[in-house]
Amino acid sequence: MLKRRIHYDYETIISNSDSKDEIELPKKQKAVDFKLTSTELKVAERPDVGLRGKSVDLKCNYLKINTLPNVDIHHYKFSVRPCIKKPKALFKIFSRMCLDNVFGPVHPVFDGKEAIYSPSHLNINAINEDGEIYVALPRDEKHEEIRTYNARIEKVQIINFRLLQDYINGQSPLTGEILNCNHVLNIIMNFTAHNMFIVDMASEDWSDHMAKNRVPGANQGFCQSMRPGWENMVINVDFHDPNLKIPAESLINVVAKILNKTDEELLSKTLSEDEIKKLERTLTGLQIRIVHRGNPKTKYIIDGLSKELTKDIKFRDDKGFLVKAVDFFPREFQWPLRYTLLPCLIVKKKLFMPMDVCEVMPGQKWEFHPEDDSMLGMIKISTENQARFQHVESRVKNILKFFNTENIKELGMDIDNRMMTVNGRVLNPPIITCDEGGQQTGVQTEKGRWTFENQVVRIGKPLENWSLVILCGERHNRFDSIQEFLNQLCNMLNEIGLNVITVPEVMYANKQGNIEQALAIAYQKAHINKKISPQLIVCIMPTHSKQLYSEIKRVSDTVLGIPTQCITADKVTFKWNKQLLANIGLKINAKLGGHNWSLSKSDLSLITEVPTMLLGADISHPNVLTKVKRSITGMCGSMDLSATTYIGRSSVQKETHNPTIEVLEELVSELLFNYKERNKVLPQRILYYRAGLTPSQFRGTLNAEIISLKAAFTKTYEKNMPKLTFIIAEKSNHTRFLPDNPQDADRFGNCQPGTVVDKGIVFEKEFDFYLQSHPGINSKARPTHYHVLYDENNFNSDLIQSLTYHLCYLSATCTHAISFVPPIAYARNIAERARMYATAANTDLISQFEAMDIEDEIETKDNKNQSFIEIENGSNKEPDYLFPSVSSKLTNMMYFA
Repeated sequence: MLKRRIHYDYETIISNSDSKDEIELPKKQKAVDFKLTSTELKVAERPDVGLRGKSVDLKCNYLKINTLPNVDIHHYKFSVRPCIKKPKALFKIFSRMCLDNVFGPVHPVFDGKEAIYSPSHLNINAINEDGEIYVALPRDEKHEEIRTYNARIEKVQIINFRLLQDYINGQSPLTGEILNCNHVLNIIMNFTAHNMFIVDMASEDWSDHMAKNRVPGANQGFCQSMRPGWENMVINVDFHDPNLKIPAESLINVVAKILNKTDEELLSKTLSEDEIKKLERTLTGLQIRIVHRGNPKTKYIIDGLSKELTKDIKFRDDKGFLVKAVDFFPREFQWPLRYTLLPCLIVKKKLFMPMDVCEVMPGQKWEFHPEDDSMLGMIKISTENQARFQHVESRVKNILKFFNTENIKELGMDIDNRMMTVNGRVLNPPIITCDEGGQQTGVQTEKGRWTFENQVVRIGKPLENWSLVILCGERHNRFDSIQEFLNQLCNMLNEIGLNVITVPEVMYANKQGNIEQALAIAYQKAHINKKISPQLIVCIMPTHSKQLYSEIKRVSDTVLGIPTQCITADKVTFKWNKQLLANIGLKINAKLGGHNWSLSKSDLSLITEVPTMLLGADISHPNVLTKVKRSITGMCGSMDLSATTYIGRSSVQKETHNPTIEVLEELVSELLFNYKERNKVLPQRILYYRAGLTPSQFRGTLNAEIISLKAAFTKTYEKNMPKLTFIIAEKSNHTRFLPDNPQDADRFGNCQPGTVVDKGIVFEKEFDFYLQSHPGINSKARPTHYHVLYDENNFNSDLIQSLTYHLCYLSATCTHAISFVPPIAYARNIAERARMYATAANTDLISQFEAMDIEDEIETKDNKNQSFIEIENGSNKEPDYLFPSVSSKLTNMMYFA
């Protein structure tokens, strides 16, 4: 049995100065502003509680807070000189103060930035004898050097939680003080978890089930958040999906694990192009330190891999002679380079580092998961609802011990450590309307799915001008296999109603060659009937290569202006089934402008009774692995009364990571213009589904985007402005439901599709609900949290919940309900597709930016603090990216389906 940690281990935090495992603190973000002005829009209130559907009892990963703090919280400002901004370093200083008993018997908490919260008054005058506190910390791993910091504590305010209780009871409106109360409670609760749980994973009290499946270095970070519930505050307790925390080890060992290669293979064989791409994708963003000088302090972040191998890299030494890296390191550092067939690392966008001399910094999250039984066990726990609940319950009861911590005792809080049970409802599924024998027919769905056998699409597009290009090389695909697949595909297209007039010509091209030239030739071959434009190019890809796929879409969408349908070679050369061919046909029909199916009039009455437009919007923000470091917006709007046909638009944000769409007015105006062109009337009702936001961004985005939406309406409408409903969909949440009665679950133990929850864990005054619309796959189903923030249409709960659920059956590309509404799914596709164009178009620019000509412009830096190969004239300024636009031939088609 591992030793259980009950009290805060400040020694661990201080002594592990070089470990990234010791504490998990929030990522850097803008300071929270809790001021609410009178100009803010009033958020829509819940009109009622939904009644439709079959009632089910659901277990959820929430704890109920029976009693809020019965004491005032004292807020102090904490500052340090020399100025430090990193939360980890600040936390070490605060921990040292606690260890030195600076605060006496009081147990304050720290937010990792500049705030200290205490359940009782701190004697500042006694603490700050001469105005400051002197804190000594070890500067290096061996504790041979000591550094002194000057800390200062200043009183800010007293926080009373009576206001929060009044708000929960419906006796007070939402104010900045109430938001601050909730913010402080979250800091207190997470401070407890950080110190008792995440500080030292080795001392964690794992359950027997987890101990059997634990992987060395694997971690599932515990997370919790507090929010208002129906009658009480509630705590959402969960853990992040499994990831690996890399131990401190040679980078070469990490490379061997990623590529599943032996040491001998790395020494004797060069890597393939796909292996280099995989390696670069996995390593980019990791922190390393150089070890050939015995000084572990020099640290870098990997920006990419060099195009040249280590054995080929040369530079001029301080005497002006051209030398090889493989000769320089043994001569200057007595460190022979063995892995000369590997590329060098690019660090700081201008430095090259041989992998031999690098070690991975410990504690980093590793996206790469080794395919072994132990890791599969970890994944099983995170994805199977039953195992997930058992694991969370075990942690709550055996690790957190809420009621035993000093912080909670001093606050006087009473927390129920049993998982809550809430009442949910399973909504009735819609009826899918297809064609059969030339007449409309209703197709019943079963558990979120339906089949397309013996059905015909509502509107099928004739297919005459098309071609097929194989990017695998002739020797990898037998012609008879290709021809057989093509014949079966044509038969299926005819069967579902597309009317294939001609069989396309087949051509071969090199996947590593000029893709733009190959597709241009395929475009010409597709021009069979000169009276109409080429309609489609089918591309057979060897594998799921993101780089090849991005280049295909860039050329077809922005240069040629023709839809493409990509299919991997394994679908062609191996046995295929009718459902696969039908799904390919449905995608092709949607891209050509066809109409696959719709819902019955009764299931879509909210849209059909009044001209209605559905808008969807999302923003793709860059991450550490993203080559083009800009935020890109995707937006779409429905163009017909059945909400099945959409057109999309994208834009590049001027400010990266800005949550508000900067050109929303222009995008909406263009979509409204196209709606009127098609329907000869403007929509009188608009439902705006928005994704890509965190709860802290809801209000600010609502205020800004409502102004832009209203401005677009004023520009487009002469009178009779449309009524607007603004809904935010939050997919990345930690809420999980588990049916109490196994008979109410699907075969994987998930909730049934259509399960909605709008009581218990949601706040009574706010108009929100959880909806699991899709069928679960391998016990992974989780709900989407919808927030109705603004509602001029005065929908009741049943109407908006049923409409949202039914819309999830209208994705044009699959025969099952999806996890969130199609407007958001399409908007996300549009944004990601625009990022693909930019990445493919800027490949050469990015390469030039990351690594200039190393033959002529590198020199050696040889001193006690640094040893690396540096490219002169490097620049940290972001390049001027190219952002290709979608061809005018495709802008009003569903190229993104």
